[in-house]
Amino acid sequence: MPCCRWCKSDVQVPVNFSLVSGENHRVEDGHSAGEGLTLRYVGMVEIGEWFEVSHRTVALWRRRYAADHPFPEPDVVIGRTPGWSPAREAEIRAWERARPGQGAGGGRPRKAT
Repeated sequence: MPCCRWCKSDVQVPVNFSLVSGENHRVEDGHSAGEGLTLRYVGMVEIGEWFEVSHRTVALWRRRYAADHPFPEPDVVIGRTPGWSPAREAEIRAWERARPGQGAGGGRPRKAT
């Protein structure tokens, strides 16, 4: 089995990492992109720019909705920084459209008039 969706390598080195969640999610050491190839990923800053919010808001979304509406898992983690393939923009936008908005959960009932 390849170590990621782009790799043909069978090298797999499991690593425990707390930036990603999910019972069935594994994190493995990365591999070289190869001569003449650089893989590009987007981080929370770029994702925030898509929605005109700060990277801190994106980080908050990842924590706030982790249990009931988890943010898409990152494709790569560099140090402690998550990254997503730019090709997943549609998936991330769909997640944002479906996230609970202001007032989700009911809040305090209004007075009867």
